[in-house]
Amino acid sequence: MTCRDDILTVARVLARASADGTFSSQEVVAALRARGTVHLDTTIRRHVASEMCRNATGPGAGKYHDLERVERGRFRLIPT
Repeated sequence: MTCRDDILTVARVLARASADGTFSSQEVVAALRARGTVHLDTTIRRHVASEMCRNATGPGAGKYHDLERVERGRFRLIPT
């Protein structure tokens, strides 16, 4: 599985477990670590905060429209 696939899997679990449906990149890292991921923490954080976040800015930002930053450090899944 790709890093993106792994993140989406745990993001769905974290979103369901959260009262407001949001989660932090650190929660994603911790959940993937608990599952024994081979991805580096920095790679996971970059994917969450930039590549997978539709309202991120900068090079490579918003490559995939999977997540949306709703406040500082908090993200939510974009319904498909």
